Amino acid sequence: MKPKMLSLLFALCCLCTETYAQDLPQAASYTVNFDRSTPRTRNDRTLTAIVLDGTSMAVADPSKMYNDMTNKMFTVKAGTKVQPSVAFSGQWMQTYIYIDLNGNGQMDVQKPGPSGLLEPENELVCFSGMELDNGLFNSAGQNLNNLSGVQPPAFTIPEDLEPGVYMMRWKIDWNSCDPGGRVDEANSIIKNGGAIVDVLLKVTDDVADDGYELVFSDEFDQPDGSLPDPKKWHASTRRNATWNRWISKSPEVAYIQDGALVCRAIPNSNTSTDNVPMLTGAVETSGLFSFTYGKVEVRLRTNPHTGNFPAAWMMPQPPCATWPNAGEIDIFESIDKQQTAYHTIHSHWTYDLGHKNEPKSSFSEWVDVSQWHIYGLEWLEDGLLFSVDGKVVAVYNRSTDDNALSQGQWPFDHPFYLILNQSVGNGSWASKPDTGHTYETRFDYVRVYQKRAEQDGIENLLTEEHNAESKQALSNEGRNATIDLSGKQIKRMKANGLYIHNGRKVVVRSER
Repeated sequence: MKPKMLSLLFALCCLCTETYAQDLPQAASYTVNFDRSTPRTRNDRTLTAIVLDGTSMAVADPSKMYNDMTNKMFTVKAGTKVQPSVAFSGQWMQTYIYIDLNGNGQMDVQKPGPSGLLEPENELVCFSGMELDNGLFNSAGQNLNNLSGVQPPAFTIPEDLEPGVYMMRWKIDWNSCDPGGRVDEANSIIKNGGAIVDVLLKVTDDVADDGYELVFSDEFDQPDGSLPDPKKWHASTRRNATWNRWISKSPEVAYIQDGALVCRAIPNSNTSTDNVPMLTGAVETSGLFSFTYGKVEVRLRTNPHTGNFPAAWMMPQPPCATWPNAGEIDIFESIDKQQTAYHTIHSHWTYDLGHKNEPKSSFSEWVDVSQWHIYGLEWLEDGLLFSVDGKVVAVYNRSTDDNALSQGQWPFDHPFYLILNQSVGNGSWASKPDTGHTYETRFDYVRVYQKRAEQDGIENLLTEEHNAESKQALSNEGRNATIDLSGKQIKRMKANGLYIHNGRKVVVRSER
C-alpha cells in the first residue's frame, strides 16, 4: 500500500469512526434474577471455564453463582460458525448462550420454535437442550433422549452483524431460556447449581481481518501467582534507560492474576541487597518470538498516578543496528495522571536528526486509560497504522524520498519483538515517581496476526528439483519447518535471503 493510499485510508477511518468506536456494554444493565453476590450452594456442579473456538477463559470466581467477566473478550468474525463449550463438573443441566445483537442493554429472547428453531432476531443464539412442544431438542435441531448434556452445539455469528463489541452471556440452568436464570421453587438455578457469566464479544468483518491469521498469542490464563509463560516471555534486563533502570526479576512485579499479566512498580523493601528505590516489572519476547509486518493487539488498563509510565511496545530483534538506528515502535504509552494514550516512532531520522514532523511521528488522544482498551498496530511495508478499540487513530508513512530513506526514515523492515512493562518516570517526560506508591498495569492479552501466504504462490517460489520435498515440509505435519528456496530444511535464516517459514514467505534483509 502506497503512502498516499494510507493517508486516504486514515481520512476515511476518521469519517467512519462510528463503525468501530462505541461505549462498551456494561454488565449491570443486564438482568440477573438473583442477587449477583449469591454463593454457590452445590459442590458437585461447578462452572470453571467457558471456551469459544478453542479460546478458554477461566471463570473468575467459581464459588459465586454470577461472574462479571466483562474485562475479558472473545473475538470472532461475522458470518463464521463458532464452537462453544464449557468446563462444568456436573450433568443434567443445560448451557444457554445469549448475545445482545441490537445493543439495547438487555437480552431479547423468544422461546425456540419446533425442533429448536431460533429466529434470526432471537438473542438466545445457542442451547444444549430444552423441552419444546414437539420433544427434547438442542439449537442444532437434534432430537435428544434426555436433558443430561451440558455441551452446546456450534452456532453461526450473524453475517450482517455490524463490527463492534457486544455483551455475551453464558448460562448453566435447567430447561429455561430466561437469560436471568430460572428461580421458581421447583427448579431454581441456585438450588440446581447453575451459573451465569457475562463476557464481551468483539465482532469483526471480513474486510477488516481479510488475509490475516493468528501467529502468536498469550491470553494470560495461567494459574494465579504463576510467572508468564517462559516459552513466550522472559524478564527484561536492567540497564540505564528510564524504563529499565529499576527492572527486577522478582515474582512480585510480573505475575499472572485473574486472567491477566500484572506488571508493577513497587517500593523496594530491602535496599541493602539492591540499592534502588523501586522494583519494576517488564517482560519481552526477544529471542523467543519476533516478526516482520502484521497486526498486533494488546488489551490493557493502567492506574494513573504521578510518575506512572507503562508501555506496550516493540524493539528490533538483534543482531541489528544500535538504538535508535534500527527503530522503535511504541504501540501504547501513558504518563502520570493523564487520560491520554501515546503512540510514537523513534529512529535516526526522528530522534538524532530531529525530523519528528516529516512525517509526524508522535500521536496522542484522550482515552480513559484506567479502563480496558485494545491498543493496536498494523505494520505494513509502507506504513504503520495505530488504533484504539479498532479505530485507526494515527498513521506513519514510509517516505518516497530516497534522501530521507538513506538517512534512516524507515528502518521498519526487519524483525521486531514485543515488550510489556510498568515503569516510572524520571522527571523528563513522566514525573519523578512516588516511591512509596505501588504502580500497576494489567495486560489481558497479546495477539499477533500475519498475512496468509497463498499456497500456489509459495510453491512457485520453489525450484522444481526440490518441489516434492518442500511440499512435504509445508504439509500439516511439517508446517513449522523453515526451508530455503532450494527446498532444503534449515535451522536458521541468514541475512539477505528469501525463505518459507510456517507456510509463509519471509524476507530477511541485512541492515541498510
